[in-house]
Amino acid sequence: MNDTYVTNNHLNDVVNELKKYLNNDEDAPLELIANFICELKVSSLLIPAVEEEDSFAFEHIVSEEDESIYIPLFTDIEQYKKHSSEDSEFGPIAFDFDIYADLVLENDLNGIILNVEDNFMPIESDFIREMSVELETETDDDTEPYTPKEIKDIFENVTNESLVEFINDAESQSDIEKLYAELSDSTLLNIVVSDKPLDEFADDGIIDADDVDGFSLCTIETDEINMGAVFTDKQAIEKAINTESGLYYYGQVTILSELFDFILRNDMDGVVINPNGDDYVIAREDILPQASGIEIIVEKPIFADSLDYAFLL
Repeated sequence: MNDTYVTNNHLNDVVNELKKYLNNDEDAPLELIANFICELKVSSLLIPAVEEEDSFAFEHIVSEEDESIYIPLFTDIEQYKKHSSEDSEFGPIAFDFDIYADLVLENDLNGIILNVEDNFMPIESDFIREMSVELETETDDDTEPYTPKEIKDIFENVTNESLVEFINDAESQSDIEKLYAELSDSTLLNIVVSDKPLDEFADDGIIDADDVDGFSLCTIETDEINMGAVFTDKQAIEKAINTESGLYYYGQVTILSELFDFILRNDMDGVVINPNGDDYVIAREDILPQASGIEIIVEKPIFADSLDYAFLL
């Protein structure tokens, strides 16, 4: 996957904090190390490589001291260009971090070096091995997902009154554990957006993703922030829509864990509940534990197919 638009601003911030301790030979706080691991797990990093038929060849760095072999990886194209010249046999290719972890462990390499020419950060193979342990999660394979019509009925009528009360209670809204509990008990909505109308594909107000080549999530992006948006009810969606944008908007029932994963993997800053209304912000740092494999919210298997459908507003 050639991708020169990769960013890892949040990973860079954590690396900068971590290096303050490492440069002073101090032990970093466990919370900072945990954040570093989580940011790595959701990162997409650039490698100097060239794709071949069924594999790819990549650059490696050999230590002059002990001939240890490392893979050079870069958090963005600017860092990449500091290392690789235009006439190099390799070009920038982006993969998720787990691909690199497998590459190191399966080929018995010594590790990875982030941003070798600038904010130099080695990550040893032992560290990668420990952070690559996957937690097993239980699934209920016998649960029958809701039909498109059942999902549409929920989209039309859900209110999430308990969550609305929570996010408007100044005393309790900073309680992250209570927030996770409220989110687990809620059924939230999101918006998808199109530059062309999709109404003609609707059957009884339901649009199937297969009929429109998938949906594009609507996000909030300014010079300062890049956030996802979720809503407690259909009315909150209608209040937030920009009718003068020239775009076309449709609603979905959210799978929150997948939305959180999207936020983390796309280097976004967090999620807003009911923008242009309650404007309750869930910061990236509060959803980052999901990257560790810990289930921070409990999903309902009955909504497993909900992102396959969107609804007219």
